[in-house]
Amino acid sequence: EIVLWTNHRVMEWLRTIDLSEYAPNLRGSGVHGALMVLEPRFNSELFAVLLSIPPSKTLLRRHLNTHFISLIGPETQTKKREHESEPTYVPLLPGSKVKKGKFGLFNHKKIRSDTEPEGFICPPEPNGKHSNGKHYDTTARDFGAYSHEINTLTNMLSHEKFLESAKTSNV
Repeated sequence: EIVLWTNHRVMEWLRTIDLSEYAPNLRGSGVHGALMVLEPRFNSELFAVLLSIPPSKTLLRRHLNTHFISLIGPETQTKKREHESEPTYVPLLPGSKVKKGKFGLFNHKKIRSDTEPEGFICPPEPNGKHSNGKHYDTTARDFGAYSHEINTLTNMLSHEKFLESAKTSNV
């Protein structure tokens, strides 16, 4: 169920479609399955921008577009296209802010605190990296190691090698 995908799962999907070099660019972006499917303004062009795929790499963008459409399904893609063709359509951009409702629970006017930040759909990172390049590199390396371990365990479980070597008890 794509709607339930986390940001990490979306990054794993990018690895399966041979876009693994762009997957780390989604870290901290807030892109998840529900946003991809349920937000009518989220399309493959915005996805390519969030992944930092240069506009000059048209083949990569076309590859992403093809897999994005096959992921969300033709019905959802048709709804997104219909929404884009409306005259009041405003495209979703990486720096777009979320407009919060004026009323909270039970239609009482919500009191806004000064500490509440304006929410960005995709918060910008300074210089496209974390606070320093070294932290970003070690985080990416750790993420790759965890992904490899998860894939190894998944493969072992699917082949039942893990269950044969696992110790059991007679409780």
